[in-house]
Amino acid sequence: MLSRIFKNQLIFIYLLMWTTVAVVHFLLLSQAYNQGTWNAAIDSLIFNLIFCLMGIGLWFMAEYSGDQQYSLIENIIRHVTLGSLTIAIWLGSGNYLAKAILDDQPVYQNFLDSSLLMRIFTGIMYYGLMNAFFSLLISYRQLREKKEFEAMLTSQLREAELNMLRSQIRPHFLFNSLNSISALTITDPAKAHEMIIKLSDFMRYSLTFQGETMSTLDKELYHIRLYLDIEKIRFGEKLKIDYDICPECLDWPVPAMILQPVVENAVKYGVYESTGEAGIAVKAERTYSGVMVVSIMNPFDADMPAKKGTGTGLANVKKRLETVYKQPNLLVTKKEDSIFTAQLAFPNYYGQD
Repeated sequence: MLSRIFKNQLIFIYLLMWTTVAVVHFLLLSQAYNQGTWNAAIDSLIFNLIFCLMGIGLWFMAEYSGDQQYSLIENIIRHVTLGSLTIAIWLGSGNYLAKAILDDQPVYQNFLDSSLLMRIFTGIMYYGLMNAFFSLLISYRQLREKKEFEAMLTSQLREAELNMLRSQIRPHFLFNSLNSISALTITDPAKAHEMIIKLSDFMRYSLTFQGETMSTLDKELYHIRLYLDIEKIRFGEKLKIDYDICPECLDWPVPAMILQPVVENAVKYGVYESTGEAGIAVKAERTYSGVMVVSIMNPFDADMPAKKGTGTGLANVKKRLETVYKQPNLLVTKKEDSIFTAQLAFPNYYGQD
């Protein structure tokens, strides 16, 4: 599509250029050389139309030679030969047609013969300007194609990186869930059966976003509720969830599967290690700067030694946010009053008002 638009623009510019040259040619002959309107119009039409048509051939030659490597001497010889042949054909055919059409105009015939040297210089100028113009167009096209190719490679690399990060997150959750199911098969088989069904629903939802880059906060929250339903089967009333979601944030675009590893981290460190009731809070609000901030909070015991993990979850979330939005520090964590908070900032991805 872009290539077709470029070609149409090129044709329009080329025709406009020759139309301008023809008008100047006509005005010069009719005003400066007193050749009359008819004689000037015929002369301008013949000589400029012929060079315009020959220019198409020069374009294809310039395009072909653009892929060749020539030395300076070879380039000079090539242009001298091609330029001489082009000007000879142009003057020969132009003089023949002009004399044939205006054979009853002796004043014009004398002017045509006497202006040969001027026309040779004009032909040299035409040839030089057209080759310079074609060289610039070819260089511009090659530069544009190079940029498009680099953009395509960048897009493919970015998508491959996102897929790699997502593929690391999904097994991380799956392994933890299977471990929980394994424990429940001994202590409570009925809950293990229910958890398998919930896990099936969770994985089915996850597969609907296979290969997708963006989701919405509403869909991500649905995904989180499925995950927490699975965890509630194990922890029961010990796990408390509090949602504080601004309604206008529900349609906000966010990277698919971005919240689940953060909530999983909150459950792992806020509920697994808690001996009593533990609450997880999920809050979404829109800032005045046009950014949506999602905060996920969980309690932690500052006196207990930190539980060592693989570091995959939050590190991958941070990397994904940087990859999608091209901005650093979109995931910030802090500990305050025995509450661990992970804040995720989502810039204006699709230009919401």
